Amino acid sequence: MDIIDSASEIEQLHIQASLSNRPPAIKSYNGMCIWCHEEPVAPNSAYCSKDCGDDHEQYKRKNG
Repeated sequence: MDIIDSASEIEQLHIQASLSNRPPAIKSYNGMCIWCHEEPVAPNSAYCSKDCGDDHEQYKRKNG
């Protein structure tokens, strides 16, 4: 095993650790926007629009 193989192995360990420590994705359980509750969610999202997602993120940053 040379230095490049070792570096690649360490890189893979860092990637695996990062992926396992990321927060879980937010999901909508009823198919409606989790912020406004008025519109169906966009594909692969929990929000109906980018604006709703941005508003919710801003609210979470402001209010914890």
